Formats: sequence, C-alpha cells, structure tokens
Amino acid sequence: MVAVILALVLLIVATPSLVGRPTVLSAIPALIVGLTASDLVIDVHGAVDHYMYRSIALEIRGEDVVSFRVSVLRTDSYDLQVNFSRNATVAFDLYVVIADRQGTTFALNATVFHARDDGGDFVSMTDRDTLRSVLARPPGDVRALIPRGEGA
Repeated sequence: MVAVILALVLLIVATPSLVGRPTVLSAIPALIVGLTASDLVIDVHGAVDHYMYRSIALEIRGEDVVSFRVSVLRTDSYDLQVNFSRNATVAFDLYVVIADRQGTTFALNATVFHARDDGGDFVSMTDRDTLRSVLARPPGDVRALIPRGEGA
C-alpha cells in the first residue's frame, strides 16, 4: 500500500517533465477583429483570463490599393489593441507572435479584409496555416485562438 502511494506521487511529480512544458490555461491568447461605429479594432488578450505576457508583437502590412505598415511591440503587457478608421475597403496581412511567462510562443499569420456590400459592413479573416475563413458583421466580430508557434 505504501509503495503504491509513493509510486503515484512520483508519477504525479514526473509526468509534467515527461510530457513537456504544459501551457498555463490562462496564457492561451485570443485575437479579436471587430467593427465599432467608426473603427476596425484588432485586440489580442488572454482567451480564458487576464494574463501578463512577456511580449506581444503585432505587425500589419497593407495590401493592394492601401499600402501601409504598422508594427507594435508590448512587453510585460496583458493585451494589445490597434484601431483603424473603417472609412475605406482595406485588406492587410496580420502577424502576431506572443511569448508567455513560461517561454511558450504563440503565432498567427492571417489575412484580414474589411469592406461594404449590400448587407452593410463586414470583416473577414483567413488563417494562412489552416486556410479557415470567418466573416462577421457588426455587432459580431471575428474571434480566433492563437496557436502555439513552430518549435514550441
């Protein structure tokens, strides 16, 4: 009986190191792309709870007619938000790289498109790794979990 209890305790202690570094549930980041009355909003934060990330890097590169580049880096931050005026049709590439406190990285590479059609304004996002596309109209928004980065 004592040997079984000791074996179970050793198994509990050794399992995390055998499986690899587990991600803290609150560290899993989410990306939200939405439309307000006047802006296109890009927001990155913890999907489950508030979590202070070691770094959040966001790069946005405009495509087609509207060419622009925005790079934002926050260290020791809970979230990151970028707003754009939604006056024009715009398409841009979005790159997000996040490092949590345990050294795990999360990365997302997507294309975002904002336009207006007969149904009104809409925003869509296509994840370049999975080619999954999501379209949303106000008051809805596009939400996506940011997956673990390569080599993590």
